[in-house]
Amino acid sequence: MSYCSVCDAPLFRGRVVALAGVGELGLHAATVLSKFVRKCYWVFPGPDPGADPSAVEGLLSKGVVELVPRSRVVEIRGRNRVRSVVVREERAEQLRELEVDGVFIEMGYAPKTEFLRGLVELNERGEVVVNKLCETSCPGIFAAGDVTDVPYKQAVISAGQGAVAALSAYNYVARLRGLRRVTRDWRHVETAGASGEGLLRL
Repeated sequence: MSYCSVCDAPLFRGRVVALAGVGELGLHAATVLSKFVRKCYWVFPGPDPGADPSAVEGLLSKGVVELVPRSRVVEIRGRNRVRSVVVREERAEQLRELEVDGVFIEMGYAPKTEFLRGLVELNERGEVVVNKLCETSCPGIFAAGDVTDVPYKQAVISAGQGAVAALSAYNYVARLRGLRRVTRDWRHVETAGASGEGLLRL
């Protein structure tokens, strides 16, 4: 099961997958998957995917994506790996089992930050607003990962933010205690002569 079609679609080259997704996120995922997989069942709860109709029509013309409207994935079956998904067709109240090799989830996300409202600045989507040092609007509180307003919700970006937030938090405490802080940047870079060889001094 994957939450990132861009990351994992190549791993399912020539295979059959199910996609639970809506709107432009679902369309983007289906488009990416269609370049790699043999077949993609696009499952969504409404009568249509909720994305640009012309783009959806163009995608369907490739013959890779099959729409499964008014349906929800209610069970993922398999041992050690995905074997199938069970889909409930809401209007007919029937269950349908689809044999697949993988499942992609692209339903969007909602940051759970209500407990922070009034403590730190949140944007209109409820994401925590941070600067490049992962500092929030409240001194001493740092944030990192998908919950922040930094774009591109990827694990590698969240990991990098986590490192920045940790170092920033360390420096904050060190400053309060009068301790030596972690240097943030290179002090300077000198370029040596016309040979083009660079000399890096810290």
